[in-house]
Amino acid sequence: MDAKPAPTLFIPTFTLMIGGVMLVGGLFTMIGDSPSTAPGLTLAAIGCVLEACGVLSLAYPAFRKHIMHVAILAALFGMGNVFSALPAEGEDWTQTELVTAGCSILCTVLFAAYLKSFVNTRRGNASSSSTRVN
Repeated sequence: MDAKPAPTLFIPTFTLMIGGVMLVGGLFTMIGDSPSTAPGLTLAAIGCVLEACGVLSLAYPAFRKHIMHVAILAALFGMGNVFSALPAEGEDWTQTELVTAGCSILCTVLFAAYLKSFVNTRRGNASSSSTRVN
């Protein structure tokens, strides 16, 4: 009898935490003294997508694999978002640029956690399919 191990709740919970931080950071940036609301709105949108993916993957564990693929794309977009907020040569970092850079770092950590989870899942599937059960 081949029983699949129960999936851990670390990745969806971690997604919820990072998504919440990005959502709050985006709202903080929009409310702050930024001349434009676009950077904050982008962070809030990425945070909402991550939050939705985290909640959906907890509610529908059978579809977790597909939902987490959407979340990894959102994290990838969040990683690249730092290039939109780099200060010009010789200028100081503003509050908006710091929050955007911090959220990009969080997305990089989340992306690395997703990759580690995907690799562990693939290795687990490969080892369980190679052993023959009578």
